Amino acid sequence: MFTLNQIAEILQLNLVGNGILTVSHFLTDSRSLQSTEDTIFIALKSKRNNGHSYIPALIEAGVRSFMVQDGEIDLSIYQDNGLSFLISSDPLKSLQQLAAYNRQRYNIPVIGITGSNGKTVVKEWLYQLLKDEYVICRSPKSYNSQLGVPLSVLNLNEKHSLGIFEAGISRNGEMDNLASIIRPTLGVITSIGSAHDEGFESQEQKINEKTKLLFGSDRIIINGVEKTKVEGSIISKSVFVSEYPDADFQISYQDKKIELKSSSETINLSIPFSDKASVFNAATCAMVLLNLGYDKERVQQKISRLQPVALRLEIKKGINQSFIINDYYNSDLDSLTIAINYLKQQNSSSKRIVVVSDIEQSGIPASSLYRKVAELFTKNKIDLVVGIGKEITAYKPFFKADSLFFDNTQAFISRFRLIDHHFNKATILLKGARSFGFENISRLLQQKSHDTVFEVNLNKLIDNVNYYRGLLSRETKMMCMVKAMGYGSGGAEIARTLQHMGVNYLAVAYSDEGVELRESGITLPIMVMSPEEEGFEDLIDHNLEPEIYSFRILKAFTSKLDSLGITDGYPVHLKIDTGMHRLGFEEKDMDELFVQVKNFPQIKIKSVFSHLSASDNPNMDDFTEQQINAFEKASTLLEEKLGYKFLKHICNSGAITRFKNAHFDMVRLGIGMYGIGVNKTEQNKLENVGTLRTTISQIKLVQSGDTVGYNRSGKIDAPTRVATLPIGYADGFSRLLGNGKHGVYIHGNFCKTIANICMDMCMVDVTNVMCDEGDEVIIFSNAEQINSMAQAMGTISYEVLTGVSARVKRLYVQE
Repeated sequence: MFTLNQIAEILQLNLVGNGILTVSHFLTDSRSLQSTEDTIFIALKSKRNNGHSYIPALIEAGVRSFMVQDGEIDLSIYQDNGLSFLISSDPLKSLQQLAAYNRQRYNIPVIGITGSNGKTVVKEWLYQLLKDEYVICRSPKSYNSQLGVPLSVLNLNEKHSLGIFEAGISRNGEMDNLASIIRPTLGVITSIGSAHDEGFESQEQKINEKTKLLFGSDRIIINGVEKTKVEGSIISKSVFVSEYPDADFQISYQDKKIELKSSSETINLSIPFSDKASVFNAATCAMVLLNLGYDKERVQQKISRLQPVALRLEIKKGINQSFIINDYYNSDLDSLTIAINYLKQQNSSSKRIVVVSDIEQSGIPASSLYRKVAELFTKNKIDLVVGIGKEITAYKPFFKADSLFFDNTQAFISRFRLIDHHFNKATILLKGARSFGFENISRLLQQKSHDTVFEVNLNKLIDNVNYYRGLLSRETKMMCMVKAMGYGSGGAEIARTLQHMGVNYLAVAYSDEGVELRESGITLPIMVMSPEEEGFEDLIDHNLEPEIYSFRILKAFTSKLDSLGITDGYPVHLKIDTGMHRLGFEEKDMDELFVQVKNFPQIKIKSVFSHLSASDNPNMDDFTEQQINAFEKASTLLEEKLGYKFLKHICNSGAITRFKNAHFDMVRLGIGMYGIGVNKTEQNKLENVGTLRTTISQIKLVQSGDTVGYNRSGKIDAPTRVATLPIGYADGFSRLLGNGKHGVYIHGNFCKTIANICMDMCMVDVTNVMCDEGDEVIIFSNAEQINSMAQAMGTISYEVLTGVSARVKRLYVQE
């Protein structure tokens, strides 16, 4: 904990206000405010955002301490109101310097981890392996950036006996800052791969940059890198473990057995995983333990008990109209706080329930720990707490009187029928240590469905939106399309994520889609692109904003406003037809449109927009430019005649990249948000958001001369292994894909369909693929596979995504 006076002195900053205020929480995202007590808000300024604009709302919420950038706000307006401001020329740099100061206060071992892949898994496994002997401060989740590292290291305090921090970089020159903050005594490189290659001139430059973290370390573990690729000054204090012949410990493995062989000894390990990434990560962890002084037998014993690491939250539909957030592989105070932040993003109209196990080792006395946990729940307005474990149960007087407590998971499950009414229409966070087996609670609570799942990665959605944001000027707003169930991904959950990101507008096709979003707690402005007269009242009741595309719709909507007694300017959006010839007012309508809009004071034009016909087709760029010019002419004329400004927008996903001259006041982001780019260059910068997967139900050996499927359409010419999958045309796997015209991916192998696609299942040829019943099957997981499927159907990627039916369970994941 610091006082503001101490921070000002350490960083040589000017302080305006009360210097005796204490600080133990550093807030950089106003949406993540947990407690106003002992919190300082660090106002960061970026190309796309300015943290200083959130200061008034935080003051209203009760925050009293701020670090601001010099010249960004007028401090005189905040005088004499109990507020304090630290003034910095660069608040991020100041935060990093304060973290570096905090690190040097503690003379304890610190493990610093970097690498292209595996950083977070190795960090979490080391926590599992070492938590019984050390009080550990570690990076929450994947906090490994220029901002995440200082926030992690600022958690370090006198109670900790070990630090474990990860450092991630994406370009040359970034590691110096992170190395000065972490100052590891034991440095670890997990791997060197292709991630972020675009930020470096060569692989050699990337390795040199990452090894900067290690220079001050007493000991170093390097995995997956040849000695000749590493600077000589650190080789003498390094242990190299890899498959390369120059490694100090060479790795070999088969099934779940690992052999680490050096010139003088062999170490055999058993792990509960068989994939190559887990083998190499476990080998890294074993080397760390040996370097910390654990004997070989103890290392073997600990490594054999490694548990899976959940690097992401899972969001699933639950029973009784509930939603389940699974985050049950660890339970410590930092990760609990992060998970509750995510819970707060969800539907504010449903009740919030947290099912939490005993908290793992924290270095805090149990009474203080559970008092903090109870306060965390109270401040975040958790409606019901369910505590599972003998330790949390012992401190139940700290929690609300209606909280429920059970000694173990089985006790909760056995009594669930007596208490299941508590879980109706709720958003339920499951937050438990791995040993408590909360996956059994998840199975109990989740809505039952078949094995076909559409997995939606919300982190990739966020990355894609941020890519497009980076193409816009700071003043240009963004409208995101969440129609058609969010292009198949699920409208409400996508909308919640976009709302949390701070996009400006959402758009849906029909009023009922907008109503569903409002009932899910979405408060952003929502444009309805195809409003229908019978839905006007619902539209108005739920504060939705209609697209007005004809005089008929204009008259009908204003009449509905009249009948409801609405006389103030209700926001509407005018559609101009500049060449698509689908919906919209034409150029010849402009004079009459101006007259009618003037005569209807009960409406106010919020935006005027048009739709480009071929923004993704370079062969039609001349026509696209004609549309842009026609739109600019019509919208400018309307603005002049109406005498007030409104938003103008014409760019869809393809045009955002290709026609930057046409961004106007706002752009509309659709398919690009879900990972489909306008060309190969853009596609390389996007990540596919949705993965459609299923499992193998049964495998049969069908003999030559036999047939498969309806109408005996699948004729077998040689003995063939046929796998039946629980996905059919009712799920979105079209009949057009049958009879070998397309296929699926099993263990990376493309397996063609056999026979006609059935309503609920299909059959594929797995003759040359090693697979078993129950194995995972990928229908599509990337843009290339989506486009290939679309080509086989004679359609476009939009239809593939929106064709995934509502009966397919959506599983949302977020790191």
